[in-house]
Amino acid sequence: MNKKVSKPLSIVMLSGLVFTAACGGEEEAQVASDPSELEGKEITVGTWKGTDAEVKAFDELLAAFTEETGIKVKKKVYNDYQTQLQTDLVGGTAPDVFYVDAFLAPELSKQGVLEPLDQYIEQAEKDLGDFYEPAINAFKSDDQLFGLPKDYSTLGLYYNKKLIEDAGFTADDIPTEMGQLPEFLGELQEKLPSGVTPAITTSELARHMFVLQSGGTDIVDENGMAVLSQQDQIKALQPLVDAYQDKLVQRPADLGQGWAGDSFGAEKAAIMIEGNWAISHIEQNFPNVEMGTKEVPTIDGNSGSMMFTVSYSLNSDSEEKAAGWEFINYATSKDGMKIWSEGAGVLPSLKSIAEELNLQDDELKAPFVAAGAYATPWQKGDSLSIVAREYNNLLPAALKGDMTLEEAMKKAEETANKDIETQLK
Repeated sequence: MNKKVSKPLSIVMLSGLVFTAACGGEEEAQVASDPSELEGKEITVGTWKGTDAEVKAFDELLAAFTEETGIKVKKKVYNDYQTQLQTDLVGGTAPDVFYVDAFLAPELSKQGVLEPLDQYIEQAEKDLGDFYEPAINAFKSDDQLFGLPKDYSTLGLYYNKKLIEDAGFTADDIPTEMGQLPEFLGELQEKLPSGVTPAITTSELARHMFVLQSGGTDIVDENGMAVLSQQDQIKALQPLVDAYQDKLVQRPADLGQGWAGDSFGAEKAAIMIEGNWAISHIEQNFPNVEMGTKEVPTIDGNSGSMMFTVSYSLNSDSEEKAAGWEFINYATSKDGMKIWSEGAGVLPSLKSIAEELNLQDDELKAPFVAAGAYATPWQKGDSLSIVAREYNNLLPAALKGDMTLEEAMKKAEETANKDIETQLK
């Protein structure tokens, strides 16, 4: 998975498309009664550039699929995924199957470019019970399913073993409850070398959404409007602001880096909460750093994390929907998922494959696997990009003390809702 959160495709360009009723998925799903009838068919699958391991694993997946079904697959690898896919969707040349970031799924499904998969799943008698529920939910809109997750990432707590031990603590001393964390960070601060901050945070909604919603209030209401300034939300986020102002937590920019993983790798921070993609980054770029991982501390006893996931989705305008569905079905089967996740080193969206690969016992990955059962998907309707933009713009003002948190969140909410209202007109 790509650690960078995707931005939505242009609503202006997508709205220029004209869709028939069939493109909305109202016609009967094209599922082959006998998959062997599809032998010799050819489909195109759109992806973005991945790591060397991902490229190799994907090629192995395609070869296994063709051997199993006789359906040929052409890859279409986008260098600038969003821009190039957008152009292809508008021009009618988009792949039969393509990756969809959960963040984009509501917008694309609303525009009609994604084929609903419910009939395909029903006719193929595909069991969805093996998928992590948050990963499946990330691709649901209006009670329809518009993709099946190929993998996922979650957040976990990283700690620098040497810095923690040299300060006189052990991993067990790191609190498992968020409310106890500031006190521990204060004690840790006194014993760290000069220039090392106790903890690092990324000041983005993509990392904080589960915290804001921990009191029961969603950040977007049923009408798609931003909700950021309710008292339970302020209460949940205030400890972060307080910790930042007490220098217990810093941002990467404060330490001269652009990403928390680099600050942690450079040993400028003892603790960070970040995604599992940071494991390979630190191992490759900071091999002398000995790290440990734990689940994100609970909030009032409730587990929480974020989930970032990507689906295989079917182009609603594809002329080879039956063959495209067979690819999605195979790639998200136990056989296909094992080839991909084992080869690419990603977290499988099937619980059975995680167990088969013993990921629950992996010293570093286990906390991220555990979060797959309860994490909050990075998806909240087609206005999330606007809400996130304003949150990301205004939170730094609260962190630095230029505004109170409540003032900053009220302004973020008001500004976001003006743009959302304009979008709805």
